[in-house]
Amino acid sequence: MSIVNLRRCLAPVLAAIAIAACSNDSNRSPEERVPGNDFRPVSSGPGDIIRIKKDPVRERVWVLTVEDVRVYDAAQRRLIRKIELPNRSVAAFICNPDLVLDTAGSAVISSNVQARLWRIDAESFTVVEREIRLQDRELWDTGFGALVFAADGTLFGVTSAGGQSLWSIDFGKGSARNVEPYAPAGSACELGQFSAQLERSPRS
Repeated sequence: MSIVNLRRCLAPVLAAIAIAACSNDSNRSPEERVPGNDFRPVSSGPGDIIRIKKDPVRERVWVLTVEDVRVYDAAQRRLIRKIELPNRSVAAFICNPDLVLDTAGSAVISSNVQARLWRIDAESFTVVEREIRLQDRELWDTGFGALVFAADGTLFGVTSAGGQSLWSIDFGKGSARNVEPYAPAGSACELGQFSAQLERSPRS
């Protein structure tokens, strides 16, 4: 995995996790400890945390770092799995990549360098890599930043560079169609800026 300018990429990001007080944790390395409920931003560095997502149904915490994806068992307070994503790179000075969970508890991770996604199965932790074709924009050199699942299960993503735009993504088919060509006023890296478009967009 190539990492572009680690200490400057994806700033500001979440890095250290506040660990809940527990006597059993005192003998564990920070890597083995389970993230607690309170997170605080700190300076970046190797192994920086990009995104943290909780799965309360399965009592899991998913952590996307610049190096890998880590899955924690929140009930037993232990690291379940550390997963590397094939052909992954992270670029600086553009929108951060993202991690979202579907209704089955599986994770979808974006690349902010290429139009590429990975899906990690919630049960087997098998990784499926998928290149995404941007319909009518095949020559665009961009990846995806923020991701979100709509209420109907549609996956949406915001392009990470080149003037952010909103796309409806079909992971199975490896394609995406444009929903909004330009970011509304505000932070283009945040899906919240596209809330109106998400609400009225039909499922692809």
